[in-house]
Amino acid sequence: MIGALSHIRILDFTQMVQGPLATQMLGDLGADVIKVEMPQSGDWLRHFSQQELYMRGESASFLAFNRNKRSLTLHLKKPEAREIITRLARMSDVVVENFRPGVMDKLGLSYQFFSDVNPRLIYCSASGFGSSGPYVKRPGQDLLIQAMTGIPSLTGREDDPPVPMGVSLADQYGAMHIVYAILAALLWREQSGLGQKVETNLFNSLIALQIQELTVQLNSGCFFHRSAENHGHAAVGAPFGIYQTLDSYIAIAMMPVPRLTSLIDGDPVLLQYDTPEKAFAHRDEIKRLLEKTFVRRRTAEWLEVLDAHDVWCAPVQNHEQLARDPQALHNHIFTTYEHPTAGTVRTVNIPITLEKTPGQIRRPAPRIGEHTDEILQEINFSAGEIALLHRNKVI
Repeated sequence: MIGALSHIRILDFTQMVQGPLATQMLGDLGADVIKVEMPQSGDWLRHFSQQELYMRGESASFLAFNRNKRSLTLHLKKPEAREIITRLARMSDVVVENFRPGVMDKLGLSYQFFSDVNPRLIYCSASGFGSSGPYVKRPGQDLLIQAMTGIPSLTGREDDPPVPMGVSLADQYGAMHIVYAILAALLWREQSGLGQKVETNLFNSLIALQIQELTVQLNSGCFFHRSAENHGHAAVGAPFGIYQTLDSYIAIAMMPVPRLTSLIDGDPVLLQYDTPEKAFAHRDEIKRLLEKTFVRRRTAEWLEVLDAHDVWCAPVQNHEQLARDPQALHNHIFTTYEHPTAGTVRTVNIPITLEKTPGQIRRPAPRIGEHTDEILQEINFSAGEIALLHRNKVI
């Protein structure tokens, strides 16, 4: 079936997570994504994998972020590379890069260069902190961005060290900003006929993720402090949080404390916390008292009781449990595809549904340079010219 973006070609100069995830999302929707990589070495993520998992030599982390792409190896510092990029730019719609600010300019591949070649082209630059300012030379790595935007200071107990998220939050939320910026620019181009430069950065992305929390604090002048009992949110009253049960844990969302107390036959002392103000001011005491009750029964028993009274609750699952969760299986959110080297790859499926133009996995993550000759033939390089580029180690 035709993808919603099947008419779009993207030149992808990105590496690691933020950029590759964004271009994969666009590729999932049908875009022709040409991943430009250095010969031999390729994307940095080809040489790193969580848990050091390499599937027949292929990085599992690289496989996670690079399906639905073609790989073109190209030595960008070679003078012959400019002609290849020029031809590709004339036939492309979008350029995406996430080098440190200034790197593409030094390579002669600035927005101005691409705009001169193709005024309709959209150029997306993604960085750690932005293209200017006091942090412009800082490394834009996920954990560092989390640390600087306050995320770890909101999680965990009052006296614990700051706790970072267990996923690449900045990279993955930053990827969403790349995607929606590009889609907005493509939509405007339909009206104007013109491309433009768009910029995103990880720092802004994680600050934007906290829009509710920061709006509250900046307007109240009161900044959040973690609770002693690891409450569910630094600014929400009890019982919001996670509670240990007899066999695991259960999550409880917003709920009046007296009502929850009556449903679980909790300590009568809890009945006095009958306003949101009291529930927030005494959240640590409330959590300690509730946990004494929750720990008496199994999670499944509590879910049966609470679901019957429409209490917002859920089991706390690990990834092993998530992989067999009935709703996850019903949603087909996990899938597999075949890779010519790695074999069968189990991964997360495309998370959105478009009735008329559904996303699909058309290609596995590419082997380095797998499509180089194919792409050059498409932009009218002869067999002899391609052979010469190989000999000169341009590709």
